[in-house]
Amino acid sequence: MELRERLADVRRRPRAYGLSTLGEVVAFLTGVDAATDWRFLEGFREWLAAKSNLGANLALPVLLVRIAYPDKGTDFWLTATREESAKAVAVLFDELESFLESPHQ
Repeated sequence: MELRERLADVRRRPRAYGLSTLGEVVAFLTGVDAATDWRFLEGFREWLAAKSNLGANLALPVLLVRIAYPDKGTDFWLTATREESAKAVAVLFDELESFLESPHQ
């Protein structure tokens, strides 16, 4: 299965991969990035920070939470349940798809 097909499957069936929360999905994608010698997500956080105007010094989970839930605190991603972090997970996959399709690649 190609990497993008695998990511589409993870998005469709996150529990099949043992993923329930934003933190777990970010950890999974970080593992994918590590497996590609840190090339898969190279520039994604910076691209997302520039696109959202939230600042280049924020970690990926914090950026995603601030985009998905502007009124929540930055530690929300650590304690959020699957239901609470569903919007941030959707934002993550939507933005990742946009990033992978963007001309920077």
